Amino acid sequence: MELIHSKDIYYVIRDVLKLLDPKIMNHGERTAYILYKMLSLESNLEMYQIAELALIATLHDIGAYKTDYQKDRLAYESKDCIPHSIYGYLFLLYLTPFKDRAKIVLYHHTDYNRLPRMDYEYLDIIHYLNVAEKMDIYSSIMGSKFDHMMFNKQAGSKYSPKALELLYQAEKRYGIFAKLSSGEYEKELSELYDYLIFTDDEKRDCLMGLISCVSFRSEYTMADMVTCTHICESIGEKLLLSDKQQEMLNYAAMLHDAGMCAIPRDIIEAPRSLTEEEMDFLRTHIDVINRILKGKLDQDCLDIIMTHHERGDGSGYPRELTQGKMNLLEQILQVADTVTGLTNPRSYREPKSKEEVIDILTTDAEMCKYSKEVVKIFVKFYDKIMDGVKLKSEEKLSTYRRMVENYEVTYRQIVK
Repeated sequence: MELIHSKDIYYVIRDVLKLLDPKIMNHGERTAYILYKMLSLESNLEMYQIAELALIATLHDIGAYKTDYQKDRLAYESKDCIPHSIYGYLFLLYLTPFKDRAKIVLYHHTDYNRLPRMDYEYLDIIHYLNVAEKMDIYSSIMGSKFDHMMFNKQAGSKYSPKALELLYQAEKRYGIFAKLSSGEYEKELSELYDYLIFTDDEKRDCLMGLISCVSFRSEYTMADMVTCTHICESIGEKLLLSDKQQEMLNYAAMLHDAGMCAIPRDIIEAPRSLTEEEMDFLRTHIDVINRILKGKLDQDCLDIIMTHHERGDGSGYPRELTQGKMNLLEQILQVADTVTGLTNPRSYREPKSKEEVIDILTTDAEMCKYSKEVVKIFVKFYDKIMDGVKLKSEEKLSTYRRMVENYEVTYRQIVK
């Protein structure tokens, strides 16, 4: 049994990113629908190919989460569109299974007559996405005054004549803009994503890419995810978990804090102790991730996520469960999440030392807050596990360094 279906990978990515800024994802979905209907008139594409291209269209502005313009769509779409296009390109290139289609996002703002000459399989898609995006922007801004034929005068210069003609045919056949106005497009887009097919590795790549994108917002996110997943994996190996159990634990470790995207950054990174009211609000991240993952992620896997702040003595949240009501996988994530919080830097304190971490865990295990078995394994192999964390973190940092270096190179190539 799959822990998560390919279609639901898309919805998890979309819904988590909507927590950061719904405008970017809403625009992406509408643009994806326009592109989908245009591509439906192309006889050389299978439905799964159209579904993947529509997914990429939904994410075409994902680089805006990295720029200063994410709160002002007109700014990042018109004033300086290069930064978010490059970040989106690098996101697809390094962090998703769509490496071969990354250039679609890189050039999606480039005028038809300015696009570099290149032998690229998806050259037409770049032109189509350029038209689809502009259609959504102008139809949203102009409302009833919008006329989809208004771009004719720029055919051959700013826009591809072929792309415009395809758009006009698609509008005539499918009534695109009426469906965008009514919201009917959402159902059709959902049906399209039934055709998405990801391997298990591709699913994990997509979710890792999601966490990487979320880390644009908070510097702690990626380091915490790498730390937590590696600790879970290491403890699981020592406890001889099955492959299925390890897979469940891996998904849970990757996604357990995704609900934190709904918490304001000034609370997450407050350089002080939080007030009781702020703590209550922080705790709602459990409910948020439950709403996003419910019905999408395997329920047993979701249960692991939902209990990562529970404690064996009943002092945790949200349900104040006691140790006898939690399984081994849930107890492993609790320890891993706690160690992550203790060993990684925070705005209000420095990382704890090995001695401090062990003292906290063993003391709390004696008080039945954590599983004694899990804590014993972690303490016994502390150095080996944390050395592995350091290695994994360095691998991720090297990826980020390559992205930064490639940003500068790509920027110079585009603006020359």
